[in-house]
Amino acid sequence: MVMITTARCRMRPMRQEDFSAVCRYLQDAEVMRAWEHTLTDVEVRAWIARQEARYAVPGYGALALELRRTGEVIGQCGLTMQTCEGVELLPKAAEAVPFGLAGLDGAEEKGTASALRVPEVGYMLVRRHWGQGLATEAARACLRFGFCVLGFPEIFACIRQGNTASLAVARRLGMVVRGYFVKTYREKAMPHDLYAIRAEDFAAGSAQEDAEYAVDWRC
Repeated sequence: MVMITTARCRMRPMRQEDFSAVCRYLQDAEVMRAWEHTLTDVEVRAWIARQEARYAVPGYGALALELRRTGEVIGQCGLTMQTCEGVELLPKAAEAVPFGLAGLDGAEEKGTASALRVPEVGYMLVRRHWGQGLATEAARACLRFGFCVLGFPEIFACIRQGNTASLAVARRLGMVVRGYFVKTYREKAMPHDLYAIRAEDFAAGSAQEDAEYAVDWRC
């Protein structure tokens, strides 16, 4: 069981008992603006069940995000594996073999890959806790866990274009854009930016912030 603790937050496995708390953000149109869809009760139950399955295989997933001071669940944060179809890599990124390259059908066109299978850091908070640095704090801890415990050489963030809040978090984490792709959700094409940070860049950039973002985890 993965548990990650930071100065203000605790991340632990999501469970069906968290249903009401999870509904507070997955059923909020403003929180779900990038999805253009709020989840039904049935979909929320399935969302939680999907995370529970991920905790078994591959052993990690989106975690319930609690405030340590109150124990209140205020959102989620964690690492999941995602498949990004039709990624257009930036020229500089295309020079190196990207982590998790799953296909080369379009490789003859420079910078294009048929699919990338990548570890993604994701974060989502209820609205009343926006703007407090909690998403950055939690996501930074998850990056450290992914690099130091899971051994990923690079971690990504798939961010819908125009989602300025998520984009700001990614930049504060030291992530840089590696490419672009279009995600289809509920038959709607949604352009996304593919941000990433490598393990060595994270280690160098976070050295001075260890005190503020000290991480304690249990597996």
